[in-house]
Amino acid sequence: MNLVTVKPKFQVTIPAKLRKRINLQEGDVMEAIGVNDGILFKVKQVVDRNQIADGIASTFAEARVLPEDAERSEDEVMEDAIEEISASRRERRAHEI
Repeated sequence: MNLVTVKPKFQVTIPAKLRKRINLQEGDVMEAIGVNDGILFKVKQVVDRNQIADGIASTFAEARVLPEDAERSEDEVMEDAIEEISASRRERRAHEI
């Protein structure tokens, strides 16, 4: 059993054995979720939105029109892309349950 003490500023120290088990590092960001009679902490990944947006823009700039899409409008191609993304998300969520 891992016991922790709540300090004056509501700080707690996560036991070393648990930190090592999930590879928790100083500065990591965690989400706190209230569950029944306790708190669940989940490590979260933080990304730089500007860096991600730049990467996406760069990828689109390098993209070439596929021969099968040459005669289609941008709206048609975009509708198909959105449907593929939605289907992929539905499939991923089904596996998470």
